[in-house]
Amino acid sequence: MATSVRELFQEFVVSEAHRGWRLDHFLQSMIPRMSRSSVQEAIEQRVTLSSGARPKPSRHVVPGDVVRISFRERQDDAPLPQPRVLLDAAQFMVVDKPAGLSTTPHAARPEEDVASVVGLAPAHRLDRGTTGCLVLVKTALAARHFEQSFREHRVRKEYLAVVAGIPEDASWSIDAPLSADPSSRVPGRMRVDPHGAPASTDCELIGASRAASLALVRARPRSGRRHQVRVHLAESGHPIAGDLLYGGDERHFIRHQLGQGLDLPEGIAPGRHLLHASTISFEDPGGHLVRVEAPWPDDFPDDLRPAN
Repeated sequence: MATSVRELFQEFVVSEAHRGWRLDHFLQSMIPRMSRSSVQEAIEQRVTLSSGARPKPSRHVVPGDVVRISFRERQDDAPLPQPRVLLDAAQFMVVDKPAGLSTTPHAARPEEDVASVVGLAPAHRLDRGTTGCLVLVKTALAARHFEQSFREHRVRKEYLAVVAGIPEDASWSIDAPLSADPSSRVPGRMRVDPHGAPASTDCELIGASRAASLALVRARPRSGRRHQVRVHLAESGHPIAGDLLYGGDERHFIRHQLGQGLDLPEGIAPGRHLLHASTISFEDPGGHLVRVEAPWPDDFPDDLRPAN
């Protein structure tokens, strides 16, 4: 497969307010999502100063100077992954969202989203790294119907997740309120918070691979909070395989966002956490009960695949 590499960069002009700041402190204030170690690595390899001075962490920046940080983004010439149509009805559609596409447009990845590829508005969201059932609406009536259905928790979703470690219980429930994590460098990251919004997820152990120390879990969220299944499984001690944001040190997620290389388990692509929206059930705008199932993802381990 042919590939190309595009040079991406950010530039920051040193203002009078930053006179005398160390270069590493200046960069960390400009890009707060970067960890201290990532800033140090960037200064060594990917930072240049318009003054021509040699960049080093302790160098004091000068007003008017331009600090440039670059990184390389690998691009495949292959076409974008395409959503697979699971159900095409008069007022809505259900697709199997592939990993690598956002649900809605994102400024950093123009046209790399389901809404742009299909040309329909999503009724809800799945994370970019999550696959499976996604409802798209064709009419204003359908949009209003599904907005109300999701708000009133009348849509039932089931997820399959490949998790690290093997749970001791065959089934369990996680009741843990969630809120945005103010201590995180990643905007939108969530955390368990006793003062947060109520969130509950029912979990069931489906299969296990003791050799790989992985398990297949079915998760049924009873509420619809951002990143709920991912946070709850991590909170239970079994983070989703490949989850860079909730599977340990969030600096791995930041490095991935900056285009830096990562060491990942075999078979897991960067940015893909093994979470799959396997089924969705709802009442359609005409009052009919609908249940849609998405097929087993190609990148899930075959030895965890249920027999039926």
